[in-house]
Amino acid sequence: IFDHYILLLRLIMLFDIPKIDYHILCDENSINSQLEIEKLKIAATEYGFLIIKNHPINFKNIMSVFSIYKQFFNQSIEDKSKVTMSNTSSNRGWGGLRAEQVNKDFNPDYKEIFDCGPNINFKHKFEELPYYSKNIWPEQIPLFEKTIMSFYKSCETISLSILKQIEISLNYSSNYFSDKFNIPMSLLRCNYYPQRSKELSNKDFGIATHTDYGCLTLLFTNGTPGLEIELPSKKWGKITAKKNEIIVNFGDMLEIWSNKKIKATHHRVKVNNKERYSIPFFFNPQYDTIISKENKILAGEYLSKKYNSTYIHKIT
Repeated sequence: IFDHYILLLRLIMLFDIPKIDYHILCDENSINSQLEIEKLKIAATEYGFLIIKNHPINFKNIMSVFSIYKQFFNQSIEDKSKVTMSNTSSNRGWGGLRAEQVNKDFNPDYKEIFDCGPNINFKHKFEELPYYSKNIWPEQIPLFEKTIMSFYKSCETISLSILKQIEISLNYSSNYFSDKFNIPMSLLRCNYYPQRSKELSNKDFGIATHTDYGCLTLLFTNGTPGLEIELPSKKWGKITAKKNEIIVNFGDMLEIWSNKKIKATHHRVKVNNKERYSIPFFFNPQYDTIISKENKILAGEYLSKKYNSTYIHKIT
């Protein structure tokens, strides 16, 4: 019966992105948890994308995070520039329009960003490296740091749980992935996409075609469309989620780390006549994690190389 259900599941997934119940997935006592684990396996190995519902982050908390980010982006250029990442050697703070270029075949991305990393409050061997820099915060917005860092921690918890379930789904040993995030290089961002201007060409995207660099990405959206992914059929398809659901996708590092069992899928964002906000959380391991013994690839070296070729202020 289980095999018949999986066959039916695969047929359904030909027409839709896998949707997984997070609560059932993580509940080993649930009679349906194995079905959710199997769906996760299909999503990770064949799609590279999924949607999770029934997760522990309160919907009001998500909306409050969107609200405080909007408050930041609605400020004047002068106020946002007080925390510009262009004055740093890292990726902390605000990046204006065209601050990133993820694909050299297209123009720099038509979006603004605000990036922050973990608050690590103990001495560690990576603290002098650029992508472990201290966060910078807009002091003129009350509760900004507290709101964002609380949300950051919630995202860490969910991401780690999903990785542990992936270990189970692929029959990996316990902690194949999940004990490598004690001093992470994770990043929380808000993307702000202005309305598309008439001057933009077909070389201009909110984010041009790319795969994510890291391990696992949680993406929170406010319902405004724009995200498109390359489906297993190689056709482009729109992906949307309800405001209380999370889009999850997998990046290059997890693809390498899993010996290509897990798929990093190309995706892009088209800007249109509506403003759009999205909040991605990029879950990345600590710097010295070996993601390929054969090719001797360290997570931090791989990620830093990608960042250095993407952030415009790091290139120029």
